[in-house]
Amino acid sequence: FPEPSEAPVDREQVCPILLRLFCKFGEHHQDTLFSYEQQPVADEVRVHTWKDATFGELTELLAQVHREVRQANTRLSFKVVYPNSSGSFVSTPIGITSLGRRIHDDVSRTSLAGIKFTTGDFLSVAIYPAKSGYTQAKEDERGAEAKG
Repeated sequence: FPEPSEAPVDREQVCPILLRLFCKFGEHHQDTLFSYEQQPVADEVRVHTWKDATFGELTELLAQVHREVRQANTRLSFKVVYPNSSGSFVSTPIGITSLGRRIHDDVSRTSLAGIKFTTGDFLSVAIYPAKSGYTQAKEDERGAEAKG
C-alpha cells in the first residue's frame, strides 16, 4: 500500500463510479464523523471517475474546485475511509500529492485500483496550503499511522 497501478480501464466502455471526497484545510476529518447514515457533507466533493484514476488526476480535479490547491507547494494528504468488520469507519493513510512537482513520497501515479479502493469507500483529503506545506502533512501521516 500503495501498490503499482493496475491496467488502464477502457473509459469509453466502462461506466464510471461515484467517488466521494471529503476535503478539509489543515487536517483530515475524524473517522468518527463517518457512518453509513452520516458523513461531513459540507466538505464533500463528488466525482464520477474510474478505478484507474490516479491520485494525480484527483489532485487536478480538486484544484478546479479549491483554488488554493493550485498554489505552489500546497500538499494534499489522502486517506481511504471504509467500514471495518464491526461496521465502524476507519481510515488508512495513502500518501501525499502536490501539483507541479514531485515530492519524496508522492502517490500521484498510484491509482484507486492500486490501493484496492472499493465502491462505497470514501476519500478523506487534508489540504495543506503552501504556508503549512510538507511538514504538517508528514506529521499528519505519522499521527494517522500511530493511531492505526
